[in-house]
Amino acid sequence: MTKLSASSIGTYEKCPKKYHYHYIEKPDIVQQDWSHLEFGKCAHRILELFHEDLLKNVREPNEYSKVMRNSFKVGLKEFKMEILKDSLPELKSILQIYLDKLYQNGLPQVVHNELNFEFYIDTHLVRGFIDRIDLVRPGEYRVVDYKTNKNPKYLTNFQLLLYALAIKEKFTDIEKISGAYVLLKHNCDLIEYDFTEKDYEDTLERIKLVGKSIDTSLEWEKKPSILCNWCDYQGICQGNWTS
Repeated sequence: MTKLSASSIGTYEKCPKKYHYHYIEKPDIVQQDWSHLEFGKCAHRILELFHEDLLKNVREPNEYSKVMRNSFKVGLKEFKMEILKDSLPELKSILQIYLDKLYQNGLPQVVHNELNFEFYIDTHLVRGFIDRIDLVRPGEYRVVDYKTNKNPKYLTNFQLLLYALAIKEKFTDIEKISGAYVLLKHNCDLIEYDFTEKDYEDTLERIKLVGKSIDTSLEWEKKPSILCNWCDYQGICQGNWTS
């Protein structure tokens, strides 16, 4: 049984060889500490703690800053300060902008925070976590993903559509699902998407094709690109590009 996620599908499409190393062969290598990845994980964790508190407690808007401050302190303890220390001013700035947007636009009705999911497409188990799910109005939901390092022009709706398929499996009252990326390094702006039936059909077909390709692969093609410079496996991925 092949296990798939938005991340693993993206990895396979960018470089099957990296997919093979990371998800199948799993060679014993030293994992590098990439500061941008640590930054992103930390920002996600702090926002998870922030919304987790607001889900559990009734808070007045004048308490949001205190909740964010506490979430920041708790979240930082889970990460390597030697990697993050130079990025702390930027992280604080992002979280303040996030708060300012909440004060300006109002707190979304968050119903789930870091929701894990699993569902099957054919014989493939699709799984992952959704950063946030908002209830827009009865029967209408929005899946939300935080982005910390991507240029908006490289974003597509695929990840959000996969999440929409996931909550279709979980919720029974869905009439409509939309999606949004929160661009944390771009003034916390939103990129929003409405989904069509063709979008869902294309997403299902893409997942099936990747799953089938993984299941039947005999060779794991290397696809060299600038991304190789940030790949944990570059030290062992040498020689002929298809070996």
